[in-house]
Amino acid sequence: MLEATSIVWHNGRLVEREQAAPSIASHSLHLGIGVFDGIMAYWNGNHYYIHCLDAHLDRLRNGATQMGLEFSWSNADLKIGISSLLDQLPATNYYIRPIVYRSVPQLSFNDLMPVDVTILAVTIDRDVNKPLTCHISPYQRISGNAIPLAWKICGTYVNSYLARRAAQIAGFNDGILLDQQGRITEAAVANLFLIQKDKLVTPALTPHIFPGITRLTIIDLAKNLQIPVEERDIKPADLENFDGAFLAATMMELKPLSTIHPYIYDTSNHPLFRSCLKEFQEITHQ
Repeated sequence: MLEATSIVWHNGRLVEREQAAPSIASHSLHLGIGVFDGIMAYWNGNHYYIHCLDAHLDRLRNGATQMGLEFSWSNADLKIGISSLLDQLPATNYYIRPIVYRSVPQLSFNDLMPVDVTILAVTIDRDVNKPLTCHISPYQRISGNAIPLAWKICGTYVNSYLARRAAQIAGFNDGILLDQQGRITEAAVANLFLIQKDKLVTPALTPHIFPGITRLTIIDLAKNLQIPVEERDIKPADLENFDGAFLAATMMELKPLSTIHPYIYDTSNHPLFRSCLKEFQEITHQ
């Protein structure tokens, strides 16, 4: 269970967590009108390393602006908020969740309504490399032309919830979703990488695939390791042609896959995956 810490940063000050809760009549609660992001704060012995903080905060602000949820806090203010929150918590690894929403008791909405910004933290383990199992989800990835995936809109993630829940009911850890053309997009909340001999293959970005920050990190580190990366369309039938697969996301980090049903992979022991994992952990342990 990922339970949030008892204090949060809310609209410029630290408060008890439930003081930041929206009204039961908030349209953010009813309609999913909100934007969030996810950031890892790694405790490395005597300091925190926060991965790609500027990129995460820029993405949060862009999504909020696009949704008519503009807020006055600068990125510098949000960084101070994160630091002040971490200073009040036991030193360990945290998943940081900034979220932008409207807490007021209004089912209708307009852009003049007040906007709330809250930053919460969840304790989380790091460097957990136990292989996961996946299947092709019965749920289709929601079209990015209907709801822009890059904005990280709260309501969009019902699609991810349904895919993850269906996978767990079927005995798997996660689901791989297809788009309307039957192409592989990603897992419920993580980008997908596949290993083919000495190269990485990942679905080419379309409006239906989330452009993850960790995805970009993996592409960059692969180039540093002189590992070719091919971005292209992938169909479920292509999965038999790969030697391994792994997921990449902020909270998940890098997770090897042992199965995308019915195909079996020994990703954990594949040299290419081991090289990427080592390089990624060197980044997060700095």
